Amino acid sequence: MRSIDLSRVLRALAALPGASGVEGRARQEALDLIERDALVQPAFSYRILPVRELRGETIDLGDATLRVAELAAESGELTAVAAATCTLGGALEARVTALFRAHRPLLAVALDAVGNELLFRVADRTFARIRREARRQELETGAELHPGDSGIALDQQSTLLALAGAEPNTIALTAHGMLAPVKSLSFLATLGRNLSGRSSRRCDHCPSKDRCRILAHRTQ
Repeated sequence: MRSIDLSRVLRALAALPGASGVEGRARQEALDLIERDALVQPAFSYRILPVRELRGETIDLGDATLRVAELAAESGELTAVAAATCTLGGALEARVTALFRAHRPLLAVALDAVGNELLFRVADRTFARIRREARRQELETGAELHPGDSGIALDQQSTLLALAGAEPNTIALTAHGMLAPVKSLSFLATLGRNLSGRSSRRCDHCPSKDRCRILAHRTQ
């Protein structure tokens, strides 16, 4: 796993317009906690893997296969996929739990929300690195798919983690197919030429995208 310095991101989040009053103060306190107590240890890993064959929704990568329903109708030339994982570590979620137990729910919720924003920023940086590497190979970056979304089933999570080179002591898979630490995610990015899904991103199909503060911050 490779680490990321989020100090500039934290300063940018503090400068963003947002909630005022009690909620605004809780958000600022959450940002201060993260920086003061080093509550995030952001890290990511990814690998770009050549596609041996695409059979309907099955991607043959040689040593492994992935089932990706969204690719069954892909009309472009899919030549590779990038398997990626990101995490903030476990300290932030432990502090959120401690704050709830200490009867400080407002700060706990604010800290959890800022954690989500930071995790998406780490994912964005990871995707940007994949895109730059793809360009060096003269490939387009297509769809960004997350296990559990309509395009790829949650049961593909284990294979995706292995393909991304995730370290078991950094990101683990629970018995229910979820990632631990909680502030972690994995995704698959398609690479090739003339890909029909090249404008698809993680927020495109979310029913809450029109009222999401995180998405609003990410597009500013």
